[in-house]
Amino acid sequence: MIDLLIRNGTIFDPGQKLNQTGDIAVHRGVIIAVGQNLEYKAERELNAKGFYVVPGLIDVHTHINWKGNYIGMPADLGCIPNGVTATIDAGSTGVSNYRALVQYMDTCEVKTKMMLHASASGQIMSKQFAENIDPDVWNLDLFERAFEELKGRVIGLKLRVSRNVVKEMGLYPLEKAVQLAEHLGTRVLIHPTDPPVSMEELSRYLRKDDVMCHMYHGEGHTILEKGKISEELWKSRERGVIYDVSQGKGNFSIKLAGEAIRQGFLPDTISTDLNIENWNDPWDFSLLMTMSKLMALGMSFEQVIYTTTAAAAKMFGEPGKLGILKEETPADITILQIADQKIVFRDKYDDTVEGHQILKPMATIIDGNLRYCSSDMLTER
Repeated sequence: MIDLLIRNGTIFDPGQKLNQTGDIAVHRGVIIAVGQNLEYKAERELNAKGFYVVPGLIDVHTHINWKGNYIGMPADLGCIPNGVTATIDAGSTGVSNYRALVQYMDTCEVKTKMMLHASASGQIMSKQFAENIDPDVWNLDLFERAFEELKGRVIGLKLRVSRNVVKEMGLYPLEKAVQLAEHLGTRVLIHPTDPPVSMEELSRYLRKDDVMCHMYHGEGHTILEKGKISEELWKSRERGVIYDVSQGKGNFSIKLAGEAIRQGFLPDTISTDLNIENWNDPWDFSLLMTMSKLMALGMSFEQVIYTTTAAAAKMFGEPGKLGILKEETPADITILQIADQKIVFRDKYDDTVEGHQILKPMATIIDGNLRYCSSDMLTER
């Protein structure tokens, strides 16, 4: 007898071009079979008729340093009821305080990795002052020790390049952060909201697998500063720079995102920037609602699933293991519903877009364990 059998769902995995009605068998934490009319007896069966069964969703930009700093939110509560099976903390801590976050991550059901901030203290959200990102005070020994200690758990170096953070230093911290990342053998993720220079100039510093987050922000210099996506930004994508949504509370412009999507400048990954200020507002800031918003702006269901599964698994550092529904891989599975429902999305600028479909979480399974189940899963269908 196996542990879990998911029956009659629409198995949808864009990374494998899989779209079929069928069953998934799970035992001892892994998927043991994907197919139709599987003949297994199971301790637990889930009837997924009328729902989509997709690889476990991965949110590549959150802040989960719960009680460790102001912006940290509780990872399991923010992720699991919203269909998310894995997440990346986007630089909440630095070389002086990362161990406390690691200790908290070890208690989480949701799978976790982290970015290490260039600032020793991590990211500080304060109207009075920002984190110190002066490269002249960075300690190379501490960075080397941290990256060695966190091998397999840290996937990059975070840096905010907003004007109120870099101040008179300009692009000096970015230049040094890229050099440091090169030395450490890792990527850089930059936060570019209200940058001191154009997005084109910022993009020139970024290498393959470096990340430009908050790609649809609307503050200061943006990706649509001249009304269209520049050739320089397209070139950065060609050399492998990753563009991530990282929606956040104030880092997303509906008008800008809609125009960029119309011009074909779609995200490589979709994420939420969930933190203590927005994590308990799932109608606007959960990963599934962010995906629903982007569908309202012109992305397809296939595109939003791919960016949060197969593409996100690459950033997480586990492609072919996570973000996939395949035999002998961890049984991280999200069951969701596409509900035909009118909704009006609104941003901080009071711009709106009307959507007609919402992605709703029905069940979240991590390593074969059912961690969330909607009552809708239990009704006869």
